[in-house]
Amino acid sequence: MPGERVLGWCASGRSSVVATEKSLLLPEVEGGALRIPWDLVLRTAWEEDAVEVTAQDSPGGRPVVHRIALSADPIVLASVIRERVNASIVVQRRIELVGERGARFVARREPGTTDLRWSVVFDAGLDPGDLDLRRRADEALAALRVSLGV
Repeated sequence: MPGERVLGWCASGRSSVVATEKSLLLPEVEGGALRIPWDLVLRTAWEEDAVEVTAQDSPGGRPVVHRIALSADPIVLASVIRERVNASIVVQRRIELVGERGARFVARREPGTTDLRWSVVFDAGLDPGDLDLRRRADEALAALRVSLGV
C-alpha cells in the first residue's frame, strides 16, 4: 500500500505475501490482493509450503480462512506477522461468567490509531446467542473497561 513500510515478505507463485506496518497483504485472492489490517488477523498456521491465515473480513465479522501457497522460506515473514499481531493486542483477559466457564475479552488497536476494538470469545459449550450470557459478558466488559480506564 502506498505510504506503508514493508516489514517482511515471502514469495508466493508469481506474487508475494507482504507484511507492512499496518496490514498483511495476500496475493491473488478473488482477483486481486487482499489487505487485512493487523487487528483483524486472528491466527496463522504455517506449513512447509503454505500459510493459512484466519482473519475477520470486518470488525466483529465471522472468521474467514485464506490458504496461500508459498514458494520460499517464510521465517522472516512469520516473525513479522507474530510481532504485528501481538503488538495489536492491548488487553487480553479471561473472565468466568458461568461457574468456571467464561470468555476471553480482547482489546486490539487498529493500526495507525489509538482506537480500541473489543472482542469476546466464549468458552466451548457456551452459547453466544444466550441473552443472559450476553448480558453477563456485557457487564463484565463494562467492569473491565472501568478498571482499565478505557
